[in-house]
Amino acid sequence: MKKNIVWLLALLPALAFSQPTFIVKGKIIDAVSKQPLSAASVFAENTTLGTATDGDGNFTLYLPHGGYNLVITFTGYQTETRRITSGDEGNNDLRVELKQKEKELQDVVVKSSSEVKDGWEKYGEFFLENFIGKTANSKACVIRNREVLHFYYYRRKNLLKILADAPVEIENNALGYSIKYTLDSFTHDYNSQVSVYTGYPLFKEMEASGDAQKVAWAGARQTAYNGSILHFMRSLYQRKLAEEGFEIQFLLKENDKERALTLRNFYAALNYKMDDSTHTVDILPNQKDVAILYKKETAPREYLEANAGAPDKFQLSVVNFLPGEAVDIERNGYYYEQNDITITGYWAWEKVADMLPYNYMDASLVKQEELPVSAPATVPAAGVKPLDPLTANWWKAEESRIIEGNNVSYYKRGQQGNTANLDNDLYKFNTDNTGTWSFNGQEYKFNWEYLGSDKTKMKITVQFPTPLIVNLENIVVTENRLSYTRLQQLNGVNLMAIETRTIR
Repeated sequence: MKKNIVWLLALLPALAFSQPTFIVKGKIIDAVSKQPLSAASVFAENTTLGTATDGDGNFTLYLPHGGYNLVITFTGYQTETRRITSGDEGNNDLRVELKQKEKELQDVVVKSSSEVKDGWEKYGEFFLENFIGKTANSKACVIRNREVLHFYYYRRKNLLKILADAPVEIENNALGYSIKYTLDSFTHDYNSQVSVYTGYPLFKEMEASGDAQKVAWAGARQTAYNGSILHFMRSLYQRKLAEEGFEIQFLLKENDKERALTLRNFYAALNYKMDDSTHTVDILPNQKDVAILYKKETAPREYLEANAGAPDKFQLSVVNFLPGEAVDIERNGYYYEQNDITITGYWAWEKVADMLPYNYMDASLVKQEELPVSAPATVPAAGVKPLDPLTANWWKAEESRIIEGNNVSYYKRGQQGNTANLDNDLYKFNTDNTGTWSFNGQEYKFNWEYLGSDKTKMKITVQFPTPLIVNLENIVVTENRLSYTRLQQLNGVNLMAIETRTIR
């Protein structure tokens, strides 16, 4: 059984990369001089996906379908964000102008608010509890650069404010992620006992020490995912709330007493509407206070100790919606506007220590993307067998993203700056299940076969001295386009490529 678990762990990254992706390209420049900014950081908030601009300020980012906050940071400049989705036009031509921070304003803030010299000693533990959290996972989290945090206390307002002059580096040894959290600010109002923090986290998977740690991290991530707001939004998007263990109730107030209204049809009560053009879901609940119960797990001991009277048989969260304001949900669980809802209860108790990136993949919720609809084929004359586009043509490489071990290379036909050369890479599939791979004039023969009646998976055996097995998944064939995910092992290294081909 352990062998099977380890094999599944090795497959999970491939699952994530084999999702349909979209490309985001753009240029980052100085708002005043209009000069390009080299080595600016560009990343999708709350994911493991980021890059840096080149010498001309350009960047390219590959993202799984869905929605994201694109975050752009550069030392000495104000952070900028852009909301992007896979359905947006103009994703390939973003232009972002960054403004320099006003040093004078920073100096005024520092002088007008007495910085606490021994801030970490006085408020460090409080900050950890209200930012990292008090869950079991929080005990395995470490902040590696405490020196970037600055603590300010405003006596008149009875307010604590914490700023950071660099991303806060968090090591989550429970889930196996390191996080660079660009913290805008953390405030705590002692009068209302409310803490609020805003910022932009970028995740990175930590290197496991062995198979046992991989298994432990995978289990911990699944546990963190179960019942989370990410799990809820994805389940709601796919209309699988009950199957995934969620129940929705409306909270009503009558004569200053609160009661819960059980709902027969969750989706009707939320006014669920799928937009077929953008593949987003729009919800506008009939009541503004919505209780969300997750019934597949009980509330942990730490939560019950901190929240007297909370139910122990399930996890209860309450979401308050702004009247008349709809919330849109993307297929990856991203939702907006996030500031239009207020969350209390269990979800509010879980903080950074239990966060997962938006590109975390739960295999039970992986849903095959809709295949593109090609133009109707011409009806052949009677007695004439229609040609299969796959076997009727030579296919040239058009675009490829190649992940080989820890290395990533890119190719797009006719584009400068490619890190792989596939100009002379051709495939030919024959009707007798033989074929030819031509690379730089050298030809190699292969055999091929579909794996399954839906023709979305294929096995190719290239006839080298030692046969090379290549698997193609997520195959889509139209009259002039072939796309797939290529998986193989070469010289003991796993290789994966997301590729598109067109007719030569």
